Amino acid sequence: MSHRENSKDLILDRAVQMASVQGLNGLTIGRLATALSLSKGGICAHFPSKFDLQVAVVEKAAHIFQHVVVAPALEEAPGLPQLQALSNAWFQYLVTGTFEGGCFFTNVLLEVDDLEGNEVREAVVRQYSRFINLIERCACDAVTQGQFRSDLEVHQFAFEFLGAKLSAVMWRGLQRENQAIFLGKKAIADLFQRSSR
Repeated sequence: MSHRENSKDLILDRAVQMASVQGLNGLTIGRLATALSLSKGGICAHFPSKFDLQVAVVEKAAHIFQHVVVAPALEEAPGLPQLQALSNAWFQYLVTGTFEGGCFFTNVLLEVDDLEGNEVREAVVRQYSRFINLIERCACDAVTQGQFRSDLEVHQFAFEFLGAKLSAVMWRGLQRENQAIFLGKKAIADLFQRSSR
């Protein structure tokens, strides 16, 4: 890896963490330069605009999420084992503080929700949609494997699966961290049980 590529990765690593706490709009080239003891020009050499930086940050966060949550789950057998691993990895991702601000994509999705025709919003939606599509695919596999009932509404399942995760994020935000993980895991276990009837 060249010095330039290494420098770009270091900038993105810090930018992702800052954006997870301050939001994408709170992430400025000036603040990032200060945090890294670089000049603004040093940042702009890699990211000519705040917009370019934001899109790159979303893509970097997606890469981290893929490595920490998705990849380990995909090592399990299709269907329920993958869903269980995906759920466990997601809660672990939240507990270990992969991102300083909690769940990066939940935070930024709420931030960019009212923007239309914006490439940053589209990048966030694209990454979140990939996660939802994975949940639905795993649920379909669980139906095919006979682990879930044949009349399972896959979209509803994904909605409730994701809903348990989002509720855990909100509950943590209310300073109920221990309850958040316990209740979130219980909600997922209940969902799995209802789906297998």
